[in-house]
Amino acid sequence: MPPVSGTPAAPVALKAIRPVASPGPNAPVVLVVEDEDELRVMLAKMLGATFTVYAASDGLAALDLLAQIPTPDAIVLDVMMPRLDGLAVGKSIKTDPRLERVPILYLTAKTGPYDIVAGINAGARHYLTKPFKMPDLLARLNAMVARPV
Repeated sequence: MPPVSGTPAAPVALKAIRPVASPGPNAPVVLVVEDEDELRVMLAKMLGATFTVYAASDGLAALDLLAQIPTPDAIVLDVMMPRLDGLAVGKSIKTDPRLERVPILYLTAKTGPYDIVAGINAGARHYLTKPFKMPDLLARLNAMVARPV
């Protein structure tokens, strides 16, 4: 119901965006963008022991989330997603002055040489193909946050 004339509208309460996992307040921030629910949950759980993890289910949700959370120290980004693919997200991130230096790791099933080149052209620091080994992902993420661009 609209407010009665002369009555101020009540302020809209914004939902606080909280990480899906975090080991503590000083942990590096990682955004995981993955459309497969089970994999996104598993990544958040595994990475949450080391990183403060935010998660998005597709590219548009990721861009929306990036506008609301602290600047991440790294982004794990799937390529094939609904609504907006990871390559488009990566290119958009690299044109944003606040985010352009955030390292991106593409985690994808696309394994061809042209796919890897497309990922690098879209701003990838690392390109890891599925299936992957968690120690490989952790090693690359740790290197990315230890040595920012």
